[in-house]
Amino acid sequence: MDAGDSPLPRSLSVGAEGVGGARRRYLLLAVLFAAFALWPLTAPGYFHKAHDARHSLFFLVQFDEAVSDGALIPRWGADHAFGYGYPTFVFISPLAYYLAEGFHLAGAAITTAVKLTYAVSILLGTLGMFLLAEALAGPVAGLLAAVLYTYAPYRFVDIYVRADLAETFALCLYPWALWAFWRLAARPSRRTVALAAGCFAALLLAHNVTALLFVPLLTGFILVALLARRRLGRWRAWAASLAAGILALAIAAFSLLPAVTERAYVNQEQWTRGTYNYQQHFVYPGQLLSPLWGYGYAVPGASDDMSFQVGLALLAFAALGLILGARERRMRPFALLLAIALVGYGFLMLPWSAPLWRALPMLALAQFPWRLLGVATLSAALLGSLTVARPVGRGVEDASALLLALVVVLAAGVGYAQAQHTPPSTRAETSVAVVDFERAFPDMVGMTAWTREMPRGSPKLEAYLAGATVPLAESDVPGARLEPLHKGGHVQSVLATLPAAGEVRFYTYYYPGWRAYVDGREVPVRPAGQLGVIALDVPAGEHVLAIRFGDTPLRGLANWATLAAVAVVTLLFLWPRRAIPPEARQC
Repeated sequence: MDAGDSPLPRSLSVGAEGVGGARRRYLLLAVLFAAFALWPLTAPGYFHKAHDARHSLFFLVQFDEAVSDGALIPRWGADHAFGYGYPTFVFISPLAYYLAEGFHLAGAAITTAVKLTYAVSILLGTLGMFLLAEALAGPVAGLLAAVLYTYAPYRFVDIYVRADLAETFALCLYPWALWAFWRLAARPSRRTVALAAGCFAALLLAHNVTALLFVPLLTGFILVALLARRRLGRWRAWAASLAAGILALAIAAFSLLPAVTERAYVNQEQWTRGTYNYQQHFVYPGQLLSPLWGYGYAVPGASDDMSFQVGLALLAFAALGLILGARERRMRPFALLLAIALVGYGFLMLPWSAPLWRALPMLALAQFPWRLLGVATLSAALLGSLTVARPVGRGVEDASALLLALVVVLAAGVGYAQAQHTPPSTRAETSVAVVDFERAFPDMVGMTAWTREMPRGSPKLEAYLAGATVPLAESDVPGARLEPLHKGGHVQSVLATLPAAGEVRFYTYYYPGWRAYVDGREVPVRPAGQLGVIALDVPAGEHVLAIRFGDTPLRGLANWATLAAVAVVTLLFLWPRRAIPPEARQC
């Protein structure tokens, strides 16, 4: 490969000679610095007072219940809506919960599994940012970028204030997606196509809304990287990048396609109005700079009790990185792109951007304009790394300056790596946890499109609270007896004794994908009543009735698309490399 084919000078490229040993040292330093961010996760208990802390636990409980029922792709949260259930994982991206479930199946308690997933997200973000900045500007920049990103205030807001497990995991994958597409632009090959497709698909599966907000920066980054190539071979890099993007969408299809197409099957308005209305969550300029910290909630106006700062130290490094990076001809396009991204995403958080939000209705799904802080933070950290966009010198002055910079970043950010620890709670790791939450916040009880009124309780509620066997169904047939047999995440069954033929209603919302069986024979189902629960006709006598949540034809198609894409990516990655002639190795 000719040096001109790389977007950056050879001395700053991946694998540049003479930086192998330094690379390992700087990577080790980045991980060691990240240990301070991990420290709060080692404390006993959890931070149950954080905004979504209970969600991250009871979502995993629901996910585990579905997996225990044999669901490879969990989609239904059986205990939501006071036990009527909700298609939770149709709309919540599953990647972080797959990882947490892996820890849980390996023996970790629910809370420990979630905390381990947060720890992985911190370390993955540190490593990904190191690789990205190293690829752009050398191993020293990789170290600085990794520490800047790890200690950016919003990273700690997401973990210790919001406790948003899925979004936190998405933030750690931002740099991986950029790094993979940078490698693809520099050296298009089967393996770099597979790498880029896998990294972007992981981001889509971590948090689809956050991935959507990231796409403009990713697109700009790919364009800058591709345009920096020589004309010779550029078409190949363009085609490879497009192929990687399509493959990523196909890999994520099993989650992404239902999330997009099934919104009409739920009451969407309850998740975009009231406290979820983006108009109530714009940030004011002073808040982007204010170092004030809080563990409360965002409210309309500028009196929020949580931090929306980018970080003064991070902004200072970003400003210096822009000045120094713009001086280098090969670095200038990246510096300008990152500066535009920082300013652009910052503007979209301000009230002045309201016309843009109204013009782009899809943005309302983001719910909170301050979610854009994640992309802004990434842009600032990567821009800040350009302050040291050279391989490190051997002089004491260089090492001293770098160490001082790292200490400043650590000192400015480590104070935010604080959680409001609460004692361990066994109840928070059970199915009743979601019921407790919905009793405290009744406006957050989900409804499907067949539900005409929000439930304020259910026939299951008393049993949930008493820890007793939960009733699963009812019938208006006089003398009918319905004995619960199995209550699972995707499967429920009862032993029904009916003196006469009649209707049986499960205390479960109807939703596309539910199937009903009488003694193993499938029968039609329909929504019934004001709540739109599952109803089926049952003949007289004793029967085993079961309902099972499965795939619709569209979900099945999405699953096959994912399997095909995974097969293609695996084949691309494992395809043997062509031998390189000795004379070509000198290029």
